[in-house]
Amino acid sequence: MHRALYNCPSLRVVCGPKPMHAVLITAYKDYASLERLVRRLDRDFFKIYVHVDRRSAIHRSQMEELERLGASVTKDYHVRWGTMTHLYAMIDLLRQAMAVGGVDYVHLISGQDYPLCDPAEFERRCGGRIFMNYACVDDDSDYIKDRYRLRNLFYFLQFGSGVSNRLYYLFDAPSRWLQRRMGLFRKRVGSFETLYKGTAWMSFPASAAVDLLGDEVARQFLKAVRTTYLPEEIFFQTYFLNSRLRGSVVNEDLRYIDWSNRNGSIPAFLDESDLEPILRSNALFARKMSSDISAELLDQIDALCFHRAVKGEAAE
Repeated sequence: MHRALYNCPSLRVVCGPKPMHAVLITAYKDYASLERLVRRLDRDFFKIYVHVDRRSAIHRSQMEELERLGASVTKDYHVRWGTMTHLYAMIDLLRQAMAVGGVDYVHLISGQDYPLCDPAEFERRCGGRIFMNYACVDDDSDYIKDRYRLRNLFYFLQFGSGVSNRLYYLFDAPSRWLQRRMGLFRKRVGSFETLYKGTAWMSFPASAAVDLLGDEVARQFLKAVRTTYLPEEIFFQTYFLNSRLRGSVVNEDLRYIDWSNRNGSIPAFLDESDLEPILRSNALFARKMSSDISAELLDQIDALCFHRAVKGEAAE
């Protein structure tokens, strides 16, 4: 059984005299971008937790370098984006950060994100609010609704090898067809009738994380979303928007993302043409970065946002 949210000791927010933010990073490729990100994060303000995909080419010596730079690094899951493995990796990082303590705010990002502000701005902007984008699933298309009305009966095959993942696709399509044909749509996932979706990238107070990790409702919901499609896009949004914390949720994720197909990726790999819209945005992080395509842009961000004028220089 997955350990996150289970057998979880009582947690509480324990902060030192100086408030710190935890940055939880799920990474799977482009070590150069990941290392630059970790170097950029000020370790006097950020505690850094990284999960590296077990299928990743990022090797042990590179993980040790990240640890030398102050990050806590794990490599537990074969992460397949849009599956429970990604959600489990994020929750494990969250649980680790809360168990260590000393933080009052949490940011979920990928290894191809980059910060846009100094610690003082992070502290000023975040406050006690939960920043995530969200929309009600019921207001979306049938294509989106079917991700949660239909049951992902063979989800467990996505945890294993490439062979088991190929078997998953072999069995999943007929299963979805049969459920549609027979009208086997579920009306709720777990105890929630109203589901909310959004991206997995968000920021929230440590107190909200403690609520989620210690709540039996969240534990049961985590079990229930195993048989959905793209569970990491509904788990946090649905839990927080159906909880006592609903009033503190802001429908903004504080990320600059270009969802167009550009530079060979959706969302786009950002380049120097994105500098002006990034600077005009309300974002704390920008994504998606590439160590080659985004190199000039990252240098410009360093120079303008962090006063690092030397090309390629990063914070130690």
